[in-house]
Amino acid sequence: MAIISKHFSHAKENNRKVMSGAARARAPGAFLRLNHGLTHYELDDDATRPLLICIHGWSTASYVWDPLKPLLRAQGYRVLSYDLYGRGFSDRPKVAQTAKLFTHQLTELLDRLSLNTQPLNVVGYSMGGAIAARFVSERMHQVERLLLIAPAGMAVRAPGLRAFAQRYPRLTDPHILALLPPVLRRQFQNASKGFKDDPTVQLIANKQMRELSYRGYLPSLLSSLKGVLATRMQAEHEAITRSPVAVRAIFASEDTTIPHPQAKALFDQWTAGADQVSHIMTGAGHALAYTHAQQILQSVRDFLSEAP
Repeated sequence: MAIISKHFSHAKENNRKVMSGAARARAPGAFLRLNHGLTHYELDDDATRPLLICIHGWSTASYVWDPLKPLLRAQGYRVLSYDLYGRGFSDRPKVAQTAKLFTHQLTELLDRLSLNTQPLNVVGYSMGGAIAARFVSERMHQVERLLLIAPAGMAVRAPGLRAFAQRYPRLTDPHILALLPPVLRRQFQNASKGFKDDPTVQLIANKQMRELSYRGYLPSLLSSLKGVLATRMQAEHEAITRSPVAVRAIFASEDTTIPHPQAKALFDQWTAGADQVSHIMTGAGHALAYTHAQQILQSVRDFLSEAP
């Protein structure tokens, strides 16, 4: 059965479209070739504004920030958003998708854009919250503020199953790859279900669906499940607590991906006694980064405008 599933998943993957020049022709922004391949990014022109880096999540790409970016610009920021490896218009390298990989991707991107020495502000959503914690913990001298939206990196879900998948990839990978498309389609549909009159939310849901048609996307998600998403960021958060970095975290009351009671409790425990505040956004689910952009800004406007 495992052999049949393996051949089936390989055939499906090989029939998917390649993220190539033709597919990238519609991409906004620009590209840079980094150590592990092309990285797609968008950077505002006004270099006099403070830089704010947006790190997206597990199943999305940088388009997830489209509702929030104009609001962040209105707060006076120069916004940098980019596609993590395996997603959006970036390359899909066959490497382990660990926190180290994604931290190096961002560090290299900043170096190539000559942004590596200026003060930084960071926003991380979902898996991007775990990456942001690792990145900020390594550059605390340079980061002014960190905003986390439904961040991963607290509790690791199903650790036993993840450990089994890591140990026996030939046995588990084909089955996970076969299960991911229907699970993701259902998640994408559910996230946008209550926003049928919001064209921006519907557009993001459609873009998520389109990701499923490109080769390398599903293996990247699987690699992240066994890599960065299998890692607790306790040491990183505790290190940030001992630094001058100001931190705010937003959890969603209806989030079933990053369940807020346990995740928020861990965050509060790890950051106790520091200038790090968390709160719960009532009525929002895990997609709050693009379904509740206005509410997010309202809750952190003072935080974003405070002098470092």
